[in-house]
Amino acid sequence: MTVKTPRRTQRPQVLHLPEGDVTVLRERAPVMVLVEQGRLVERMNPEFWSPRWGPIYEILLKRSPFPVRPLRDFIPKKVDRWGQSQPGITYGQVGHREYPPKGTEVVQGKPLQLRLPDGSQVGAVAYLQVRNVRRTGVDIYESPPAKRFIAEGSRNDILRSRLQPGDLLIVNSGVGSVGRTVVVPSDEPFMMNISQDIDRIVLEGIEPAWVAVFLQSRYGAAQMERWLAGVSGQVKIDFDEIRTLQIPVPTPELGQAVARAYRQMTKSHQRAMKAKKQEQSDRAERWLDVALGQLETLIAQVEWLLEGVQSDIRPLIPPHCPPRLASRLRAEYRRIGRLHRRLEQMAEAGERKSVLGIPSQRFKPVRARIRRVLRWIEAIHKTYPHPTM
Repeated sequence: MTVKTPRRTQRPQVLHLPEGDVTVLRERAPVMVLVEQGRLVERMNPEFWSPRWGPIYEILLKRSPFPVRPLRDFIPKKVDRWGQSQPGITYGQVGHREYPPKGTEVVQGKPLQLRLPDGSQVGAVAYLQVRNVRRTGVDIYESPPAKRFIAEGSRNDILRSRLQPGDLLIVNSGVGSVGRTVVVPSDEPFMMNISQDIDRIVLEGIEPAWVAVFLQSRYGAAQMERWLAGVSGQVKIDFDEIRTLQIPVPTPELGQAVARAYRQMTKSHQRAMKAKKQEQSDRAERWLDVALGQLETLIAQVEWLLEGVQSDIRPLIPPHCPPRLASRLRAEYRRIGRLHRRLEQMAEAGERKSVLGIPSQRFKPVRARIRRVLRWIEAIHKTYPHPTM
């Protein structure tokens, strides 16, 4: 006599998302999820509710050591001296671009000037397009000389999008570009404005550098990738979607530590820009690799903070580090940057191409090198203690 045992039925998985809990009925294709009808107004595409987002939000909403709040909580509504409301998030002028006439010269100095063909001079404003926003900073030299600057006060130099130190920039559209994020440094050498494909965000109550680094981590990238899931045609992330991004709020000490390390990375990027200005392409490429390696090291530390693997942020170059050791660290950051760039190019050429302008995955060989660098920094700290660390 054969006794049939009842088949085990898989218990539905509960997926914790910012919009509320979702029940996963089937994880494998075709994926089946149970979503309340009222939540489907904005996103009908099943990929938006996919179980693959579960591990990201499990960390953010359940296991994060920090409180998590939407980005909108840190975007204020400003009022200028004339009583007019100024948006905390905006993009540049829409429509055609108005460049100075042919024959315009750039007059070096502070502030930078443009000498028009008739001999008159006007202020020069760097005009940033998508190609000018790298992951490590602003690169005006990616534009041809005739399209690097616009005249101060001209059509594309509207005041609401004129950049200020500490502004967060996010590329809002374009396959392979959307999501790229940088912070405007305090020592940028010229005035800047942006095109309509870049968002300028003013933040209060949180370190902009923390937000920029977090959004480039896998926890930030996955959120933007989720908003773009199932989108056909033009790839774009709008203001409302940016405002809903979930941001862990660190302690002031950790936020400041990330800001200091971000400034160290920015210095390397600026050295690359100085080399570009002097048309020293090889030197510029070396410093860009250093900056990328430093950025990836900082991103790794923020991810490990969220995952409970690390409890603090180490400086990229300790302030008390002897010059010869600082040089060795920079050489290692350069190797990390080159390795990351090569692995990213291989991934882009394969099936794992992302719509984002930032990596949505981390590479194990890169992380292994980063762990080694952090061990070096810890050893330097013990050997050369500094009261400010």
